[in-house]
Amino acid sequence: MAEIAEILESEEMAEVMRAVEALKQRFGAHPGSIPFQRNDGQHLWPIALTRVGRYKPDVVLKILLDDHEYYPGYKAILAAGFGGWLIAPRSKEVREALVVHAAVAHMDRAESLASIDTSFTVQKDIAARYLFTGTDFLVEVYDCLGGHRAFGEAPSFDELWDAFESVEKTINTASRAITYLHHATDRFGSPGSRFVPSLNKAVSVLDELKNAKKSDPSAQQYVSRSLLHQRWSQNKQTLALLYSASTIRINRRTLLQIILDGFFSYEDHRSYLETWVGRARYVATHIFARMKGDLELERKTHRILGEGKITPFSPPKLDDAELASFKRTFRNFING
Repeated sequence: MAEIAEILESEEMAEVMRAVEALKQRFGAHPGSIPFQRNDGQHLWPIALTRVGRYKPDVVLKILLDDHEYYPGYKAILAAGFGGWLIAPRSKEVREALVVHAAVAHMDRAESLASIDTSFTVQKDIAARYLFTGTDFLVEVYDCLGGHRAFGEAPSFDELWDAFESVEKTINTASRAITYLHHATDRFGSPGSRFVPSLNKAVSVLDELKNAKKSDPSAQQYVSRSLLHQRWSQNKQTLALLYSASTIRINRRTLLQIILDGFFSYEDHRSYLETWVGRARYVATHIFARMKGDLELERKTHRILGEGKITPFSPPKLDDAELASFKRTFRNFING
């Protein structure tokens, strides 16, 4: 049997490479375009952004929002890692697990496009691997993750959901707390008003709600004051994005629910990105900027979101019990 070096250096292999390049130029993601330059000093490898050094959510978000052309799957990987960062900002393992699932989804989609799921042919395999998956993806994502072994070692979604359960409750509590502050700012934050939104006021609404619903199982859907304060203080830069995601509905679910389930996808949710980030900027300028006791909140949020369109929106409606708790907490402003 021939040695691998002989095969790789053969004229037949050179012909295969020329044929693959011709296929990519004619049928690739951007037919006729200049081939992707991996050595471009401006290019950032997605796995490096996901797992090397301190995670840079501001850089990732800027790429997700731009209109530049990248190879297929590039933004899908970045979006998966960004979703993981929102859930657990300090956990590289969560980001990596979601990135692996996104890589599998991209490669599965490529095989479906090539109809490999119906019957295998060499031609279909070439199309799936070199056109729809893409050689750039194979080099920068598949190989950097560790190849097929990484896919086998990644935790299942069931395992991820088990790990996310306690985090989900805390995030939902923080999101609801901002809902109360949004209502209060809209009602009492007119120019010249002495109203200053604060986390403690939102916690008071939650406490009132829990006391009113002691026998109601729904009272247990929110975490304790200490856990909420911990999430708030340690993950300030995620709060506006998490809350604004909770206000965007996609097929009877919120974008926040989709993120918490690990299903945030650039392919499926790219059309919501501008609205999502625009609303988060509004949260920073409309609510966080007024929180005099937490000056870092607005600054850290803007550092992630960057400059851009601000999209005003109304807060989600409160149910009757929440409205009663809200009125008791803010009665001085209502009656004043």
